[in-house]
Amino acid sequence: MKEANHSDKKDILIAALEERYEAIRVIRERVQSIGLWALGFMLAATGWLVQSDVFISPKQKLFYTVALGVAFLALRFKYLDDLQKGFAAQQRVAVRLEKTLGLYTSGVFDESGESIYPQKWEQAGNDNGDGKFFTSTYLLLYIGIAILALAILLQPNHAIYFSW
Repeated sequence: MKEANHSDKKDILIAALEERYEAIRVIRERVQSIGLWALGFMLAATGWLVQSDVFISPKQKLFYTVALGVAFLALRFKYLDDLQKGFAAQQRVAVRLEKTLGLYTSGVFDESGESIYPQKWEQAGNDNGDGKFFTSTYLLLYIGIAILALAILLQPNHAIYFSW
């Protein structure tokens, strides 16, 4: 195979970086979409329970709460966790490509004495990175699951009549 010249290498790095950015965008979109759908479902179910005249027996409450918990654990710790790992891996590869292209090196593209990208962006995909996208998504899902679980557990077992 013919050895690539400097210009060809740069073109390859830029193409690879564009692919990483696209993969990051797709993963972020997927997480946002599933988070919004799950949260919407939980809030709609909560609203229906609160406004309905449905009575749930203690056995049904236990079943629904356990089923909700299992579904939530599968979503959070299997599906979303896998997406987060892939997201972080894509970020780490993107940072390596950005470093190779000199985007974190001062004086490469201008005379300002600063790099084009902030140094803190080099931590993307690592535990000490600044990104809070997944944390925010998880927090919203935790709130949604807590509200729905409370709505299930607080739903009356039988008709309650108040007389004045």
